[in-house]
Amino acid sequence: MHTREELGAVAELARRHGVRVVADEIHAPLVLPGARFTPYLTVEGTHDAFALTSASKAWNLAGLKCALALAGPGAAHELRRMPEEVGHGPSHLGAIAHTAALREGGAWLDDLLRGLDANRALLGKLIARHLPMARYRPPQATYLAWLDLTALGLHEDGAEGPGVVGELAGPAALFAERARVAVSSGHVFGRGGAGCVRLNFATSPTLLREALAAMGRAVAAA
Repeated sequence: MHTREELGAVAELARRHGVRVVADEIHAPLVLPGARFTPYLTVEGTHDAFALTSASKAWNLAGLKCALALAGPGAAHELRRMPEEVGHGPSHLGAIAHTAALREGGAWLDDLLRGLDANRALLGKLIARHLPMARYRPPQATYLAWLDLTALGLHEDGAEGPGVVGELAGPAALFAERARVAVSSGHVFGRGGAGCVRLNFATSPTLLREALAAMGRAVAAA
């Protein structure tokens, strides 16, 4: 989660270099306990920026496509420059579902965040038990964990990013082949990601335990 000070520094750099910022805030509702979300457009110096948001991630509505483009006061007039098909893209059902989620889905989201918080804590314990060589910092938001497994030395396989999320190399390939656990390979997310994996912990505690135990066995047998 970026702090207001960090976002302010981004806004100042954007102003200095004449860059338009488009902030992707689609995961914004998925803030876990202990963290605070700062909308980019509330930061000083963001009057000409855009923010994009949706209920699709937090309420699992990605199949019902719908999103919002929010503009700062200095950029609102530029919304009219978007291609006509952008406004026609969301389906009627998608708009209804997203509206219902944002208006009436607060209690459901609260339950979800409590579950993710519990899984986040469980994941930390499972990593310490089964993958003690991993470097891991609990995320402040979302359901995606980043595990640095460069200690395994499997990142020296020539894979370089960025790339397609489904492309596997290094530890991710090992876990898919020997543990039957699918994680995202870190190298596809850009420079410095080789040897790391991204793990989705939005699942049941039972599956999380089984997955980490299998990953640990795969590393031990490698």
